[in-house]
Amino acid sequence: MTRKRYAFVLALALLLNGCGQSGQQQKGMPIDSLSVEDVADSIDSKGTTSDTTCQDTTSAKTIEQLPFSKDSIQIQSRGGNPNDCKLLVPPIKVKGIYITGAMAGTQNMKNLVELVTSTEMNAIVLDIKNDGGNVTYKIEYEDAKEIGACIRYVKDMPALLKDLHEKGIYVIGRIVCFKDPILAKKRPELALVKADGSPVSDGKGNPWVNPFKKGVWEYICGLAEQATQDGFDEIQFDYVRFPIGTDANQANYGVDLTTYSREQGLTDFFAYVEKRLHAKGIIFGADLFGTVIGSTTDRDRTGQDYIKIASMTDNICPMIYPSHYANKTFGLDVPDAHPYTCIKKALELSKEQLSRDSLPKAKVRAWLQCFSAPWVKGHINYGSAQIKQQIQGVYDAGYDEWILWNASNHYGQVKGALAMSKAPEEGEKEEKETLTIKGDTTASEDKEHASDTISKKE
Repeated sequence: MTRKRYAFVLALALLLNGCGQSGQQQKGMPIDSLSVEDVADSIDSKGTTSDTTCQDTTSAKTIEQLPFSKDSIQIQSRGGNPNDCKLLVPPIKVKGIYITGAMAGTQNMKNLVELVTSTEMNAIVLDIKNDGGNVTYKIEYEDAKEIGACIRYVKDMPALLKDLHEKGIYVIGRIVCFKDPILAKKRPELALVKADGSPVSDGKGNPWVNPFKKGVWEYICGLAEQATQDGFDEIQFDYVRFPIGTDANQANYGVDLTTYSREQGLTDFFAYVEKRLHAKGIIFGADLFGTVIGSTTDRDRTGQDYIKIASMTDNICPMIYPSHYANKTFGLDVPDAHPYTCIKKALELSKEQLSRDSLPKAKVRAWLQCFSAPWVKGHINYGSAQIKQQIQGVYDAGYDEWILWNASNHYGQVKGALAMSKAPEEGEKEEKETLTIKGDTTASEDKEHASDTISKKE
């Protein structure tokens, strides 16, 4: 099904289910439980992608087997008021992996696709705009073209998305929001600056844009709208938070934070996104720090209110990597050394937080750790056993969706993990070498995504 036809079907679904201006109560299947996103895949036993091209085999999954149709899109009201935010329930239970735009433009993409189609996985999270502010293809969006953000990693994104759909793969587009060096440099009025006018940047000197600026929101939504026209099935916002660190503490947001808090800023952002994207039937979600679940300290610093954002988005993807958590969290000496218990406890806390009222909440898809974290004292290597343990932790916490993260897309132990009939006991050693991290670049990128974190313990 082409993206345009899919968008039309979604719009028709909205109309048929009373999501227009009639003010009727929304129809839709009740959400009995929250879910956590499923992801995992591997290429070879050494944890690296192969340069050889996989044979293009016909997968058992077909587009007809995946419910990409109006009949499977559930629409719910958040409350009794017809003007309340709506909830679009994605048509599948996602199990997938993250892929960079740069990787998608290489021959190795065939290996990753074959991995997904040959396992229980059904989804890919693919970069639309990455951490550097680069749009990963020549998107037909004037604002992105004007600032020179487009890089042709993927020569023909609509064609790639069409091919993935034909193979039965659901494609989620990742858009990094407020960490955007290109937008900050090309449109300085949107940049986040200090009192002296110098840019606020991360540890690598990359400037951020101001999360309070509506011009930033418009740019992000414009990308999302065009990307879904090009074939992406839904949108996932990452770095949808305020920066942290010494430099960020000197930021001049142009507002009085005592009266207009970071949490309110993100609430207003998501209200804008929900109104704009849902008007076009676009499903969207957000990546959040796992440590904001139940933490007022981390919530206040990042602006990420877990419960509030879950009431304004279609799905939330908490980054509950065991390496994220400080020692003694959840009563664990080193959470990174207890992948099953850490994931299970984090998601049990999620369920407790989100069940405080009966209103429909976003689906929960957990980002799981597919890398080793040598920067963590007491860490263990992550291989097939540790991946399987995390996935089992998701299921045992009552969720059913997950996604795996590896910054360099090295998923060498995933196939072995998915082939295991049950999760091994924590501490049990594998016969094969565990997943390795190749090179400083991979390690630093995974560390930035996984431990660019906030408070260690409340």
